[in-house]
Amino acid sequence: MSPRRLILFFLAIALLFLAANRAAYKGYFSDDDLDNLVQTRGAEVRYFAKELVSPKLSVWNFRPVGHFYYRVLGETAGLRFPVYVGVLHALHLLNVLLVFLVLRKLGAGGLGACAGAGLFAFHMASFDAYWKPMYVFDAGCALFVLLTLLAYLNGRWLLALIPFWLAYKTKETAVALPVFLLLYEWLLGERKFKRLLPYFAVSLNFGLQALLAPKTVESPYTFRFTGAALWTTLSYYSSKVLLAPFSGLLLIPVAWWLKDRRIWLGVAGIAVLLGPLWFLPERTFAVYLYIPLIGLAIAAAFVAERVSPVCVAIFFLLWIPSNYMILRKKRGVTLEAAQQVQAYVQQTGAAMTAHGDWRSLVYDGAPPSMHPWGVSAAYKWFRPARELRVEPIDSAAGRAMLSEAQVTTAAWNPAKRLLSFQARVPGAANPPFVDMAEGNPAWLFLDGWHAMEAGFRWMKPEASIALRKPEGASRFVVRINFGPLQFQDVGHVDLEVLVNGQSLGVRSYTEQGWHEREWAVPAGPAGPVQVTLRAVKPYKPSNGDPRPLGAAIAALGFKL
Repeated sequence: MSPRRLILFFLAIALLFLAANRAAYKGYFSDDDLDNLVQTRGAEVRYFAKELVSPKLSVWNFRPVGHFYYRVLGETAGLRFPVYVGVLHALHLLNVLLVFLVLRKLGAGGLGACAGAGLFAFHMASFDAYWKPMYVFDAGCALFVLLTLLAYLNGRWLLALIPFWLAYKTKETAVALPVFLLLYEWLLGERKFKRLLPYFAVSLNFGLQALLAPKTVESPYTFRFTGAALWTTLSYYSSKVLLAPFSGLLLIPVAWWLKDRRIWLGVAGIAVLLGPLWFLPERTFAVYLYIPLIGLAIAAAFVAERVSPVCVAIFFLLWIPSNYMILRKKRGVTLEAAQQVQAYVQQTGAAMTAHGDWRSLVYDGAPPSMHPWGVSAAYKWFRPARELRVEPIDSAAGRAMLSEAQVTTAAWNPAKRLLSFQARVPGAANPPFVDMAEGNPAWLFLDGWHAMEAGFRWMKPEASIALRKPEGASRFVVRINFGPLQFQDVGHVDLEVLVNGQSLGVRSYTEQGWHEREWAVPAGPAGPVQVTLRAVKPYKPSNGDPRPLGAAIAALGFKL
């Protein structure tokens, strides 16, 4: 393949890729991104260098190469998201070029190498790797894996140890690369197995440390060496390789039928390069195929060598549009989540800048894609001082903070994408009525409440709230969101209302939708009261939600 044709091919790949993924620049950071930016800000370069050369397993899962990306861009680009995506896109296109070079080194012709590189460039399992900065670890690891393969295939096996080490220091899945090199030596190489010893020594060093490290608590990162775990991961990843249920398994009989060792290497490489991910059934993500797709590119290249150029063209005429349809679907979901997070972070920044005296903050709800560590990082990005405490309302620490004389609450309304801040004023009277969509102070909600959702708040089987009974109050009302799932599961909701421990009786909600019921309020003095809601029968959702629930409360309080 002439240099001119090669340049034209990669220009076409780059232009098509950037055109299809131009909307990625409208995205925003994930909670992991925010946490990485905060954790690496101000870290000394020598710390990254020390971890880079250390043969010890990082207790904190510190990945010096990938985390250095956050250290550099956090300092130079701040929260300018397009810069981070630009780096990802450049990295992915560089990997496409390296895949092409690896295929040529393995003996693929121009057509086969272009086919394999093109498949790698546009495979939708990799979508997150060039839309979300948090997957720079996967894209970066792939870069060093490909550099290792290029150096090794050129006979510079000792030099190849350097990018192999960097690959592991970018992401731990590189620990499986020596097995892939072993397969190469056995199927295609000179069977000089001794030169693989230093590679296996590195992998065994880190692998044994990981396996022998004391496990204090179970987590999604805990290895499950069971048949059930393997079936879960096999079912998932085999369905993502060719974007159809279990379709990846079809590659095995195809490879066997074609009797080409290079295709065998590619198909086996998909499985091998997944490495330890086979035993993490609670951490299954399509983007984790980014590195194993190198194996698919190898297999595809040599299948393309066995068929006519017309067949290759027909395949890509079908493959690229079908991937683009998947991209459009993923794009919509990703941008919607990104816009929620962006609104949350921007409003957080404005509030933190305006109120430098805030030291304790309890947040009441957040965008669905933001976990507690991401929410906390959003605040601490704008307030680096360590004295800022940030806790969720449904945590023990958050509940304790709400009892303090000075605390600020942040209530998130996902429907309006509005973050409402309220600072506690000592001695201020509680309201008589609360509408959940209005961003009420979190300190009103005593035990038994979950975080805010879209205009309602789930209560536990029993929940209490601090209100003020006004003079002349004759009614107490509770409006709930009786959703379709709860209606299907139980058919009705029965609530008891108690004011300062005195029961007002039980009312039933029997219709799906947003409905209000009333309780008569006996005569008595006005003033602060504690209202308790009690579900006669606790609700256990059938959708897998582990929380014991009562009802989704939209509003409650006294009326005249």
